[in-house]
Amino acid sequence: MARTLYQVIGAHPRASEVELLAAWQRLADPLEREAKISGPAAERLNELNAAWAVLGNPEARAAYDATLPDSAFDTPSLDEVMPEQDAAVGRPLFDWRVGRLLVLITVLSLLVIGWRSCSFSWSSDRARAQAEANEAEARARDAENRARIEAQMDRSASGLPAGEERWQREQDARANEEARRESDEQIAAREAAREREAAEAAEMRARAEAEREQAAAAPAERAAENRERLEREKAMLERLQDDNNRAMRLR
Repeated sequence: MARTLYQVIGAHPRASEVELLAAWQRLADPLEREAKISGPAAERLNELNAAWAVLGNPEARAAYDATLPDSAFDTPSLDEVMPEQDAAVGRPLFDWRVGRLLVLITVLSLLVIGWRSCSFSWSSDRARAQAEANEAEARARDAENRARIEAQMDRSASGLPAGEERWQREQDARANEEARRESDEQIAAREAAREREAAEAAEMRARAEAEREQAAAAPAERAAENRERLEREKAMLERLQDDNNRAMRLR
């Protein structure tokens, strides 16, 4: 006796559209993923696609069901629904999709890590250039202060009256003290700026390292979540199939 289209794709005649689609994909997807198929595999794929072309169309399915005897809608045995050769061909429905998702997540993670590394390098170069500019500005101020002190000492060495000379020495001493204080403040400011820049660089390195570790751990977590979701969907589909079969037996 020739097999029905339902037996070709391994589904019950009373199966829903979702169950029919899952049954067809379970058998056809592994064959379609093959780079080159020929012989019995190609014939089997053509048979599956021809059956789905009828059963996947509600109107064509209704017309086909009208041609089947009432006995065809009884609960069949497992061998009739899923022949042994089809069971050997069938593979997990979502395995290739999980592989593509993992590859996409890995590529995105590598892009994020590369972007973070470039951003950290650019920030470090900018901080180094700023530090060099501050250092050059401080050296220029030191040279200006030294030139002013030397000019004041030259003026004090020139011949002046006693009172004016004493006043000039006091002015020079105050100017020297002010210059030393400004120089000390500038040195302290430079040291504080270096420490602040070093702390910022260390913080940026720590943040970049933490982001790299987080980005490296994200693909595994997402892959685990996707696997769990796919397992739940597969279990739900199997439960629906069992409930449908149980309902058919009760009838």
